[in-house]
Amino acid sequence: MSARTTHRPNFDGHVAHAAILHDAVDEPVTGRSVVVNLGMTDAFTEGTQRSPLPPLSSTVVTGGTVTGDLVMAITPGEGEDLGARARERGWEDFYGGDGPVLLKSPQDTAGTVMLDRAAVLHQDELARGAERHTVKVNLWFSPAGTDCGIHNLHPFIEVHTQVAGYGRMQKFASKDHASLYEDQQLSPGATNPVPFCLERDGELVYPWHQYRADTDCVWLAVEYHEARTA
Repeated sequence: MSARTTHRPNFDGHVAHAAILHDAVDEPVTGRSVVVNLGMTDAFTEGTQRSPLPPLSSTVVTGGTVTGDLVMAITPGEGEDLGARARERGWEDFYGGDGPVLLKSPQDTAGTVMLDRAAVLHQDELARGAERHTVKVNLWFSPAGTDCGIHNLHPFIEVHTQVAGYGRMQKFASKDHASLYEDQQLSPGATNPVPFCLERDGELVYPWHQYRADTDCVWLAVEYHEARTA
């Protein structure tokens, strides 16, 4: 069996090879890949046994198969100069030379999901009910030692998956590095476990936060936009 449809995102082959699998059933994985469950139901990996891969989570798969409604497989490219390769492919210089080196790939739409904010954001006080969200994905690159910029505004729910190198998602009490209060370390195949935002009066509220690259890093941003605003 295999994926009913396979979508190659517009950044495939830049610094990593990527495929988005829709309705995959026992899709074979033949090389070392970061597998991300973009969907809202459990996906499954299987080698000698079947293992669940919950929504908004990821793992490294080196063989066997993957099953899931909406799954992404990313194989990091070979070589060390990922930044040069990203620039050659025309990735956006996010700060335009006026800040840290932060390169953004083109963004692509992975699909749509029915997302229950009360469940995904772990807010029992919210009314239960799933609403349609558009899933958008892109890659980022920063060199070793980069603080990518403390910020707190997003009109969407996001998580980040480490593809290559070692980095961190960090939370701050204010727009000041000295106010750091949570430091989530990311190795290849890891996704920050819960979105940082909460819903308040219908709006998504984020703490001050940033990505930090400990080594040269490539990571995947996964964004969930309410379909009416996407």
